[in-house]
This record gives sequence, C-alpha cells and structure tokens, in this order.
Amino acid sequence: MFEVRLLGPVEVWEGGRRVPLGGSRPLAVLASLVVHLGEVVSTERLVDLVWDEEAPATAGALVATHVSAVRRALARVGAAEVIRTRPPGYLTDLAPAQVDARRFEDLLAAGRAAGRTEEAAGLLAEALGLWRGREALEGLGQSFARIEAARLAELRLVAQEESFGLALELGRADAAIAPLLAHVAAHPLRERPRGQLMTALFRTGRVSDALRVFQEGRAALRDELGIDPGPELRAVHQAVLRHDTGVLGTGRAAPLPVPAPRSGRPHQAPSHLPPDISDFVGRAEQVGWATELLHGVGDSGRTAPPIGVISGRSGMGKTALAVHVGHRTAELFPDGRLFVDLRAADATPLEPADALARLLRAMGVDPDTLPSGVEELTGLYRTHIGHRRVLIVLDNAAGEAHVRPLLPPGPGSAVLVTSRRRLVALEGAAHLDLTVPDEAEALDLLRRVAGAGRTGTEPERAAEIVTLCGRLPLAVRIAGARLAARPHWAPGRLAGRLRDERRRLNELSAGDLELRTSLELGYADLDPQERRALRRLALLDLPDFAAWIAAPLLDIGTEDAEEAVERLVDCHFIDVVGVDGTGLPRYRIHDLAREHARERCLSEESADDRAAAVGRLAGSWLDLARKAAARGPGGATRHFPEPAAVRPLDPETEEALLARPAAWFAAEQAGLLAAVSHCADHGMARTARDLAGALIASSAALYNQFDAWSRAHTAAMAAVRRSGDVEGEAWLLAGLGQLRYEQDRFEDSYAYFADALRLFEDRAPDGSAVALAGMGTARREQARYPEALELLEAALERCGGAVDAGVRARVLYGIGYVHREQGRDVPARTALSGALDLYRAAADLHGEGLTLRSLALCDRAQGRYPEAERLLHEALRLFTGLHDTLGVMYTEQSLAKVELRTGRAEEAGRRLARCLEVARERQDRFGEALVLRTLGERWLAVGDTARAREPLEHAAALWAELGLPLWRARTVWDLARVWSADGDARGARAARAEALEVFRSLGGREAWERPADEPS
Repeated sequence: MFEVRLLGPVEVWEGGRRVPLGGSRPLAVLASLVVHLGEVVSTERLVDLVWDEEAPATAGALVATHVSAVRRALARVGAAEVIRTRPPGYLTDLAPAQVDARRFEDLLAAGRAAGRTEEAAGLLAEALGLWRGREALEGLGQSFARIEAARLAELRLVAQEESFGLALELGRADAAIAPLLAHVAAHPLRERPRGQLMTALFRTGRVSDALRVFQEGRAALRDELGIDPGPELRAVHQAVLRHDTGVLGTGRAAPLPVPAPRSGRPHQAPSHLPPDISDFVGRAEQVGWATELLHGVGDSGRTAPPIGVISGRSGMGKTALAVHVGHRTAELFPDGRLFVDLRAADATPLEPADALARLLRAMGVDPDTLPSGVEELTGLYRTHIGHRRVLIVLDNAAGEAHVRPLLPPGPGSAVLVTSRRRLVALEGAAHLDLTVPDEAEALDLLRRVAGAGRTGTEPERAAEIVTLCGRLPLAVRIAGARLAARPHWAPGRLAGRLRDERRRLNELSAGDLELRTSLELGYADLDPQERRALRRLALLDLPDFAAWIAAPLLDIGTEDAEEAVERLVDCHFIDVVGVDGTGLPRYRIHDLAREHARERCLSEESADDRAAAVGRLAGSWLDLARKAAARGPGGATRHFPEPAAVRPLDPETEEALLARPAAWFAAEQAGLLAAVSHCADHGMARTARDLAGALIASSAALYNQFDAWSRAHTAAMAAVRRSGDVEGEAWLLAGLGQLRYEQDRFEDSYAYFADALRLFEDRAPDGSAVALAGMGTARREQARYPEALELLEAALERCGGAVDAGVRARVLYGIGYVHREQGRDVPARTALSGALDLYRAAADLHGEGLTLRSLALCDRAQGRYPEAERLLHEALRLFTGLHDTLGVMYTEQSLAKVELRTGRAEEAGRRLARCLEVARERQDRFGEALVLRTLGERWLAVGDTARAREPLEHAAALWAELGLPLWRARTVWDLARVWSADGDARGARAARAEALEVFRSLGGREAWERPADEPS
C-alpha cells in the first residue's frame, strides 16, 4: 500500500520499501501538500509554506521544479498521480488511510468513543504504535511543519493519557507504572498523568512513592508557573493520605507468601544495599525500565527470576542506578536486598565460591557449616533462596560465567547486574546500555553537588564544565565537589583549568573521587589485545572513525579490525554514533576515556611503534583518497606530487568504501584533518603535507569546505618549515594558491603560486609547471589574457618528461580558454582538442567534461548551435555520472544560453532556476553571478526589460566584489538595454562605451563583436 508517514521523519513508502525524494525542498513541498490533504494549495501559498519569509525571487519556478522532482520519484513506484495540478496550484490525491497522521487521529477518536474498555485500549495502542519518532515531521524546520508537529504532539499526549487511564481501569497498575514514570518526567506540569501515576503506585502498595510524586509535582508547578495543583490532583493526594480505596481502587496482585523463619526468633530481612545517593538526579527512563523489570517478580506466568543487566563505561553511574532502584522497590522484596561487589576490575576478582558464601551468610547460614566446593555451595544457595523473595544486586561483573552460579531459581527473587561489558550471552536477561545523561540532567547534578547558587552566577561556564566532562556522571560529580570545596572559585575558573585536555584528568580529582582511577579500573578489565586496540584508536584524537582504520593501526586484516572495534563497543569503551554515507557504522571514544587511553599509549608503547602505526593509517588514507579523487567530483586532478608511501587495503574493503567517493570523503574529512595536525605536531612532516594534499580532493568534492583545507595546510606548513623541507613548502604554497582560486580570490591565488614558483626553482619541474599554470589560471580568470597566455605557455614548456600528463592537460585547457575568449577559434580548438586527448587517455572524466563544455562554447560563439548542444549534453552526462553538481550546474548554464539563442526561453528559464539554487547552496559566488546574468539575458530575449533589471544589477555587483572587470563589463552591456528601454538613452550609450573600453583594454572578443552604437 502507498503511504505517506508524518509521525516521525517524513517518509514515503510503497509496500515494504521507502521511496527517496532527493532533497529537503521536495520533501517540504510534499509534506505541506499532505498536511493540507484535500485542499488545493496555490503556488504562492506553497512558496510561503516551504520558504517561510526567505523565498528567493525564483521560488515560484522552484516550486514547479520540486513538484516535478517528487512526481519523478513517485513514478518509480507507479504513484506519480498522487500530486495533481489544480489551478492555482496543486492537490494531493490520497485517502486519509494512506497518511499515518490521519489514521492516528481516526484511531484516537474511535478509541475514545468505544464502549468496551478492552476494545478502546486496543485502538489506542494501535494509534500510538504508528509513531516512529519523538516528534512528527522530524527534519523539517518550516513554520507549517512546527505547527502541525505541535498539534499532533498534543494529540499524542491525549492518547497516551487515555491509554494510561484504561490500563488502570483494567487493573494493570503494575504495567502502567514504568511508562507513567517516563511520561511524568517528560511532562512534569501535566496533572492528569501525575494523578494516574499516584493511583498506580497506591494500588501496588507504594504509598510513600505516590506522595513523593505529588510533592514533586507541586514543587514543579510552583517553580514554573507560580500555582498550586488543581482540584483533581489534590483530590488524589487526599485519597492517598486517607488510603481511600473507594477513590483510588485496589490492586489485583496479592503478595507472594513469605516463608516462616526456621527458629522461634522474628526473622530480620537482610538489607545490604549501600545507601542511596541523596542527590541522585534524572535517569527517569532508566529507573522506569528497571522498576518495571523488578515488578515482574513473582509473576504467576514466570518460571525464572527477572534479570536486568545495566552496562556502561566507568563513571557512568551503573552502581548508583542499581542501588537507587533497589531502594525504590524495597517493598517488593520482604526477605531482603543483597549486594555483592564482584570487583571485576581488581587484580583478583571475587571468585563465585566466595560470592556464594557471602550470600549464604547474609541469609543466616552458619559459616561453620558451609561446604567448600562451588557445586555444593550453589546447591545450598538455591535451596535457601528458592522460597524467598530477595533482590540480589551483583556489582562489577566480569562476564557471564561470573554471574551464572549466583542466579536464584524460580520467579520469587530478582537480580540486577552491573558490568562494563554487555553480557549479551546471559540467558533470559534484559539489557540496559547506560549512556551519558542529557545536558539538563548533567547540569542539575553539577548544581546539586556544587551547592545552591554556585552555578547560577555563570550559567555558560557551568554548561562548559558539563561539556568538558563529557556529561560523564562521575566527572560531573567530581567537578561539582571541587566547586563545593572552593567557594572562592567561580565556575569559569574551573572551566579554564579543564580546557587543557592534557591536564583534564589531573583536574578531575576530589577527595577519594578520582576519575583516572575509575578509568584505570576499566582499562585493567580489558585483555591485552583489547587494550592495544584502544590505545592505538585513541592515539590520533579522531572525532569519529570507521572500523577499518583499526586494520592499519594494528597491522591486521579488516575483518579482525572490525571484530576488535566491536569488542570495545561491548565493553563500552567505544560508542556507535551513526552510519556514514558509505553505509558503515561510525564509532567514537568518549573524550575522557580517549585521553586516558592516549596516556597509556604514550607510556606503554615506543615512539617508533606509534609512528609506524600512524604511518600505516596515513598510507591507507592516502591510497584511498587518491582513488576516490579519480572516481568522484573533481576527477583525478591533483595539485600535489605522489605521496611518499601508500598502503592499499584489501580489494573488497576498498571497493565497498569507494563505491560513493564523495560520501567517503565526507566521512573521513574530519579524521584526515586530525591526522594532519597529529603528524605535524609529531615530526612527521612529509606525511602531514601528503595528507593535506589529500584534503584538497576532499574539499573540492564537498561543498566548498575551505576551512579544513586552510587548517590542514597551515598545520603542515609549520611542520615542513621546521624540518627544512623547501620543496614541501612550495607544494603547500601551491595548495594554498589553489584554495584561493576556489574561493574566487584570484590576486591572492596568483601571489601564492608565485611564491611556490620561487621555491621550486630547479627542484621540481612538475612543481614549477603547476605553479606557472596556477598563476596563468588566476590571470585568465581576471581576463588579463596576454599575461595569462605568457604564463600558460611557459608552463607548457615545463610539461615534458616525467611531468604528470594531467598538468599538461590543464595547461592546454587554459590556453584554449584564453584563445576562445579572445575570439581566436582555430588555436582555441587546437589546444582544447589536445587537452581532451590527454584527459581521455588518463580516463579523467571530470577533465573530459570540462573540455567538452569549453569546445561547445567555441561552437556557440561561432553560431554552430546543434554542435554546441550535442557536446554540452555529452558533458552533462559525464558530470551527472560523477555526481558533480557544480559541473552539472555550469554545463546547464551553458545549455540555457544555447536555448536562449534558439528561441527556447521557457526551457532556459527552468534550467537556470535549478542552476541558481545549486550555485547558492554551494556558495559559489562566480557561478551565482554567471547564472544571474544569464537570467537577465533570458528576460531580455523575451523583451521583458523590467524583469531583467534585478538579476543583471545583482550580477554586476557580484562581479565588482570579485574584482572581475570583464564579466562586469559584459553585464553592464546587457544593462544598457534595460536603461535604454527606460528612456535613459544617454546612460545606455555611456554604459556601452564604458564596457567597450574594458573589452579593448583586456583584449576580449567583444572588442570587435559589439560596436558601441549597437545594444546587442
């Protein structure tokens, strides 16, 4: 069935597969139409809905483009007719049942109207089951989406609270407590669910907890709104105080029978739980999970005890959570609450026999009668606990075998286990991976430990402290304790001391609380291979990484590398933070754990071993980057020499990584940048400059991310200068020259290339050719054609022998470009044809596409429009295959000019609207100015000079900002027609004269193509 889903991220599904729509704007267009299901939404209104107050001038045309994109996507599943054109706009042709939000509303209405409680509960459960995310229309930020999401969120709250009420009517108070705890924590000011939670707690015998829930609600209402609870909630409170079962009802479950004590003395239930933490905060969802689990004790349908495993890294608060839950559920376990620290991280963890002996002694068994063997102890333990109702907390378990002998038989008791490992093989256990709390909970913990008012004076610095602690509860608690111990310190003082990551672990120590000790215990819990893997993965300070990098770091195969990383995930030293564009999981080490592991690497491994590991990883990165650049946008064009060393991965892994080159670069760019900094700081200058060169390909492929390019070159430059590598400095200067060229800063680009040429001298002929070509290209863009031609021809003379054929191809392309701009068709074609042959020989599809476009411009200038259009479509096919959006944009702009000159202005207008959106998205100011000028020409072609004014004036202003007088003169020449149509003949003549002077001074072809007395 075809379905549009709004209850979560906006998605379209047909049968069992999702239909990709290809961009945020098409998604927003479809969502706005579906939200207004059954209505005709005008184009003007769609512009307001999709762009809010920031609509571009071409937004009306873009709406049509995005609707077409949605229809093309839907056509793949035979649903193109879902969006119908209905003047003055569009209409979605969908039944309400095909939109999950409408089905949700219908089910909610049916559930509230149903006569039977069971039926109503089923309908509401079905309605709530449609939700897939925390919010509706996730990912869309437009006003209409936020308003619709808020409306649906309120209906969801109504459905949840109706569902809780039905659960209480059906006598399911036990099952309702956990979801109600989470619901009340998320919505503390809603009184109805708070009353429902109090009722459920009362029915299960937890009167004190019910009263606490009321007190917390009253405090929240007073603090946030300055009001007291309403009459309904106060009535529930009074009923709890009076034990009024007439108002609150009674629970169905009867307590399990408690066996009588063996002696005549009253039985005193053991309670070995450590004291609860008075400033325990947050964790409402996790507390709810564990509480619900323990409420399954004694369930008549069970034959085994409830077992919960709480796992997480050191300092996460696993023990605190287990103890807190143990105290909250104490009334469920009248025969005792036992606690055993298994000391998993000690040199000699507690043996099962010793743990069993402790448990038996706690239950009153005479120590002198205890057997010595594990098997006999286990039998005795099961005999004694089999008919009791006891909570057992097993803290710091090393593994499943450490826990199994201590599990009680039957459903009468329950077990909570804490461990740094996940213990996934423990039979019948439920698992909770404890992660860091959110910022609000971490700030609340810091505030409570530091003392009232200590963090309120500098809230920004308090938030920074929490961030620098990675929100790790133990670290936040230590930071709070340091503030409490030093009342003369403002939070900013501690934040300043924590900013230096090299001393951060030393700062996080207070009394007997020391973060390094906690991290050291977790590190000691790993086996030697796991420790080595963690040390190497922490060495480079990577923000995130894919598992394959462990292969070169550890000098092992990629399958073994993935296993090593996943074992550290199971031990909670590494988190899975998402999936990258290549489809691989991305991993991250918590900041504080990474700093500790790096300390261990520096102390336990030699400098040679560390350098060799980094060198192998850099070699793999460089090999992959070189191959990715050859496949992806930007082609195989390089501005750096071959790297000193590469290290190929196995062919299967390489192919999987490079199937989408741009996605691989996007995933690895931050890691490459971190590696450049590391190598630069550790005397690996050649590796640093090679990696900086790899980032050129990355940045060119990824939306003008120039900051990474600049930072990498700056770090590598400092390293090569320290090492005296003059040739390396020259290559880096050439890289910075290319960066300035990509930023349209042509004078700066020329200066960097000139500095590079001075350093290259006779050291590197290919470097000299690259520098001269860069200087010539900068002058070419500035329309300083004689100087550009001289420089490019000098570069060509150096392109012999071992010089990369790609450099020669680029130089020939530049020479052909200059000849074309000066109106010399024959030499232009000769140079461009030579470049095309070289690009094709090297299988450089990007260079081939650029050159085909340039040859097409020669044909267009000569009026050979069919030939020009054929070449442009061939170039478009190449750029589309490379997923090179900039190449596609420039080629489409050239096609639009052909269409304008052959009378197809409407088609050209649609094409240019797409081009303008791409240029602005990619922050390409040259491209934006070029498209704006062509849009102005489009309106001139149909005689609408009024609409031509704005794009032409905008383009002229951009050309002036970029310092490109030839392109500004061309645009001013077009504007002369606008001014002439407005009756300003004198201004038009002056503009044409000014432009003609620029054409003549720069040697542009327009000097003889456009006489001053003719406007065209």
